[in-house]
Amino acid sequence: MVKPTVDEYLLETRDIRRGRLAAIVLYHMADHAALDGYYGQAMNERLAVMKRELIEACPDFGLICDIADASKHSRLQVRTKAPRHITTAGQVSRPIGMFGAPFGQGVFNEASWVTVTFDDGRVRPLAGIVRQVLMMWEARLFPVGPFQPSEP
Repeated sequence: MVKPTVDEYLLETRDIRRGRLAAIVLYHMADHAALDGYYGQAMNERLAVMKRELIEACPDFGLICDIADASKHSRLQVRTKAPRHITTAGQVSRPIGMFGAPFGQGVFNEASWVTVTFDDGRVRPLAGIVRQVLMMWEARLFPVGPFQPSEP
């Protein structure tokens, strides 16, 4: 589910829907990785530990968490313990194309990829963030190299 969803977005980095879906599936991988075999209160504790470990290993995972949460909730609560990178769903956007923007402000379609605007004003392409988090998951799940199915 995760790899095909991410691959679809990376083939079309101008598609905001696919970008959001890629962020969501990468974020929810933490649930699957952390909760296998855990039950009850141990699940919440294990998930919190896993997310901290993932953010430490790949800081962009924290940004993916915010993107996925903002995609679901529209506006995120401000946290002091673990500050957010973004606080609204609108911070994941795509520049307006040449014919939909006021004169001098639009971009050609080729330059209109999905970006993330941080609360501090920095802007990054979503594709790079998605790639980093996918590489982190692949390294964590397949430390000896990519999964190769056995031949029948």
